[in-house]
Amino acid sequence: MLNPTPRASAAAKAPAAPTKKPSKLASVARGKLARPPRCMFYGPEGVGKSSLAVDAGAIFLNIEDGLSELDAVRYTFREGDDRGDVANTLEEVYEAIDDLAESDHGYAAVAIDTVDALESRLLWPKVCKDHDEPTIESFGYGKGYTVALAEWARLLTRLSRLRERGMAVIILGHSIVKSFKNPEGEDYDRYQLKLHDKAAGLIKEWCEVVGFLRFEEGGAKIQGDKAINKRARGWHTGRRIMHLSRTAAWDAKSRLSLPAEIELDRTHPWAPFRNARDEAHDSTDAEIRTSIGAELARLGESFTSGSGRPGTAAQILAALEHPATDRPTLDRILSGLRASEPTTTSTES
Repeated sequence: MLNPTPRASAAAKAPAAPTKKPSKLASVARGKLARPPRCMFYGPEGVGKSSLAVDAGAIFLNIEDGLSELDAVRYTFREGDDRGDVANTLEEVYEAIDDLAESDHGYAAVAIDTVDALESRLLWPKVCKDHDEPTIESFGYGKGYTVALAEWARLLTRLSRLRERGMAVIILGHSIVKSFKNPEGEDYDRYQLKLHDKAAGLIKEWCEVVGFLRFEEGGAKIQGDKAINKRARGWHTGRRIMHLSRTAAWDAKSRLSLPAEIELDRTHPWAPFRNARDEAHDSTDAEIRTSIGAELARLGESFTSGSGRPGTAAQILAALEHPATDRPTLDRILSGLRASEPTTTSTES
């Protein structure tokens, strides 16, 4: 015999209404945060990239064994090995980052020297091993470089842990001259980071500062040279310049209102960058607006940005009046104006 179905109790309570979570909008914060920078500096050999990081007090994760002549602090990946301060695998780099994130120490920054050596020597081999491919090109149709982005993301996530514990992250790399595919006109050559384009884009997006380092040099024909074949002669001032704004000739950026370029001191190359960053961080919105006004006075009614785009003072003034213009926007405006030049017009006589 089947048991009768029990009747629902008339006194059964209706399900309780879900409890509304308290709003956190009242505690929304606004303003600048004093956090260690995430920087990438790239340039030709011998321009002083490693010296810059040494002066910043960084401990080096050495990838290409280029620090033998510098008084640099190097992480030891393998004890009892003459080359134990040079990473042999990406896993060793990961272990070093975890060690720095979890252990007590007084290092203010970490430097990866260099990121292009890390890509070719460590990261691509790991990606190939994980996917049972002989080379990064064996994936076919450039797929290997896309697959490698996941490994790059893991590396950047680990580096972010160091920043959370108060360490600046300094990524160093070499530059190469590559043809730039210009969607708006003729292609042209420019300095770029010596990385695959996809990886370079990811890292530049992650960094707050991308600086291009170069010697101040060039070429020009000498006035009064009576040689039949007047060839341009090279010149070199010995100055080393850090460029922090993008131009048609190189990639660079800063999320702070830093100068378009900074001359590096021979003895303490990090000091000018640190001072400029501190000044930009400590400046008020009113001071930034005053600096924007000074740049507009220098540029006049129309100008050309560092990337070659036309701009006008009216556009900038309209942006300054917009209610949504916040401090990061002011910083970007000032940084862009500092890299701009007045528009010149030529007239025929």
